[in-house]
Amino acid sequence: MDLPKAVEDQREEGLALRVQAPLEQLGDWTAPADRPDPVGVLTDQDAARVPELVPIRHGRMIVSPFTFYRGGAAIMAWDLGLAATPELHVQCCGDAHLSNFGVFAAPDRRLVFDVNDFDETLPAPFEWDVKRLVASVVVAARDNGHRPKKQRAAARATAKAYRTTMAEAAATRFMDVWYARVDVDELFAELSASESKSSVKEAQKNLAKARARTSLGSLAKFAEEVDGGYRIKDAPPVIVHLAEATAGDWEQVVRKGLVDYAKTLSPDRRLVLDHYHYEDFARKVVGVGSVGMEAFMVLLTGDRKDDPLFLQIKEATTSVLAPFAGPSKYKHQGERVVQGQRVTQSASDAFLGWVTGSGEKGRQFYVRQLRDMKGSAAISTMSPKRLARYGSICGATLARAHARTGGAAKISGYLGDDDVADRAFARFAISYADQNDTDYRAFSAAAEDGRIAVELGI
Repeated sequence: MDLPKAVEDQREEGLALRVQAPLEQLGDWTAPADRPDPVGVLTDQDAARVPELVPIRHGRMIVSPFTFYRGGAAIMAWDLGLAATPELHVQCCGDAHLSNFGVFAAPDRRLVFDVNDFDETLPAPFEWDVKRLVASVVVAARDNGHRPKKQRAAARATAKAYRTTMAEAAATRFMDVWYARVDVDELFAELSASESKSSVKEAQKNLAKARARTSLGSLAKFAEEVDGGYRIKDAPPVIVHLAEATAGDWEQVVRKGLVDYAKTLSPDRRLVLDHYHYEDFARKVVGVGSVGMEAFMVLLTGDRKDDPLFLQIKEATTSVLAPFAGPSKYKHQGERVVQGQRVTQSASDAFLGWVTGSGEKGRQFYVRQLRDMKGSAAISTMSPKRLARYGSICGATLARAHARTGGAAKISGYLGDDDVADRAFARFAISYADQNDTDYRAFSAAAEDGRIAVELGI
């Protein structure tokens, strides 16, 4: 395909950046002598978290090297900041591992597949996201017992999908890039032609579960009718109402916060929110790496009993990338998350917004729907073939996300048309999975000797 001269010029500019950051260096990883203690990095984060929830975070991370990797974005951020970079910046996810991709409902109510976690989002070198994704493929493959050859093949497939999709974006009109999205029904039809009947049946079951994860579906799961209204059901320690001594103060924060949050929505979204009134709130433990940060689920109801709206208010702190990529242009960390998500995703939650808590700490939060047809892949059960396929889907999805905010032609020119970059990323992934194994052993040893508290099975 003949490309416009401007695009060809940008590709040449990207190619020229190999002088300062050769492609082969993308594959380099050796831990330096002054590398921070990984356990220390995590305990430093724990200091700002809810103390009684920190052991739950550790308990979720210690399950396997993959769950440890999921919670260790801060550890890897330091490592990513070491390497020479071509300075091709995009709006990075900041934590682009396999489990941070999934399905959810677009505002038009169709299921889409996209990056779905933006707690660490920040403008940064594109390869930081790619390295974190490709390394997560190898870590997951090892957890699943895949042979080294299969681990490397899955990593290369993921990197190749990123590279080739970025090349496609470079050859596409930007408006088409901006509107491009992965429709789950179309993706499912494509995969059904090549997957086994059992895999297709499992996928259909998972999609059905995702479609049932709505506010209405959550009402029976998370709430009960009390005195003519609804109250969130406690499920300690994951979902709890706060102690009476502090519950009143926090309820006022939530009630006022909902008013302030509404101001961050567009007028049409505020109109929808105006049809709902506050019922109840409770603290809810979320994620793996986010455990210990303040997070609440809020139940709102409309004029009918079968018209609930569940929102999640989740604390936002400085991105783990900030010490290495520079601070966000947004002073409010909740706004950083929301704006990063809006420009990166093909279709975002209609109720994304942000709010500041009251009190001395003035904690910053972002708001989204708690469950809006959200679903994720069962990575721990994937065969080598399926993991490589899923890695490829995630790699292509990440490329589309990056192409929305970065120079697709420059990135494509830098990565090239052959498999040199694919091999380099795969080499990095293998080396960094080795590093993750070492860090996981150190984390496990810290649990055994009592340096960190661990609460399992939650």
